[in-house]
Amino acid sequence: MVRKAARRRGITVVETILVFSVCLMFVFGILEYGRFLATQQIMENAAREGARYAIANTATATTASVQNLVDQMMAGQGAQLGSGYDKTTSIQVYKCDPITLNPLDANDNVVASWTQAPFTNAQFDQGVAVRVSGTYTPLLPSILFLGQTMPLQATCVMCSEAN
Repeated sequence: MVRKAARRRGITVVETILVFSVCLMFVFGILEYGRFLATQQIMENAAREGARYAIANTATATTASVQNLVDQMMAGQGAQLGSGYDKTTSIQVYKCDPITLNPLDANDNVVASWTQAPFTNAQFDQGVAVRVSGTYTPLLPSILFLGQTMPLQATCVMCSEAN
């Protein structure tokens, strides 16, 4: 009889460890997903604020000033977007076709790069896009069966109010 009770205690410990590890994975997964959503939301808010500033100030603002504003709105979260995050390349501000998001030059021709489509050329009611991109790195990728990195991007397009 004593032997049976000792055996049962050992099984209980093993079952507890298994259940506890599964519960921890769920908790870590929920926390990681919340962190991912928070980073995405911060990027979207920053892109929206940058686009709002750009459309209201096409005559006075520069690309660098919009990039600085967007970077400030990120509140230091650019560090979570990996070592490749640089505000001069990860934050794009350009005149665009509001439907296709293709960059447009001063003559409204599609160009290959956003750097060839300055937003200061946007006339009243033409699209201005602000795009923030980076790479999200999960804290516990191997435990949660996630990839090592995940690309993130937030784009906001608004119609110019100036010029």
